[in-house]
Amino acid sequence: MKRESSTNTSSSGESELSSESYGKGKEQGGQIRLAVLSGHFATAGSLFGKLAGNVVIDSVLGLSMKGILLILMITSNTIGCTFFVKALNASESSLPCTIVSAATSYVCSALVGSFVFNESTSLSWWCGISLVILGLILISRVPSKDVSGISSEKSKGE
Repeated sequence: MKRESSTNTSSSGESELSSESYGKGKEQGGQIRLAVLSGHFATAGSLFGKLAGNVVIDSVLGLSMKGILLILMITSNTIGCTFFVKALNASESSLPCTIVSAATSYVCSALVGSFVFNESTSLSWWCGISLVILGLILISRVPSKDVSGISSEKSKGE
């Protein structure tokens, strides 16, 4: 079975093959998973960094523990950046990856802070983070073709 593709003619007259919808859903899910992993590793890096900051260096064991935690922090952040770059490469736009990664990191950091460090988050904090995530989603929204088609038709008529 052959995969159908449409041909578009560019301004230089060359024929280009495009497969607009082939595999798009699979790529979309893949980039989202990579962005979520990026957010999780960023949270883990923050956790290791905070734990390293709380270690008292009074012996060789304390120094070793701090060194191990700092290495884990650097490793976790490096892996998180790698996943984020892979998500960006799989995406047509950087906004969805940034939104998913940031939202995952925000929420996971709050949960880790609450469960591991017994920090409290207020209702106003959760409302604030919800507004930040909503703002990121609104920024990344692409206008539908109908809306842009109407405005271009109006400008042609004038």
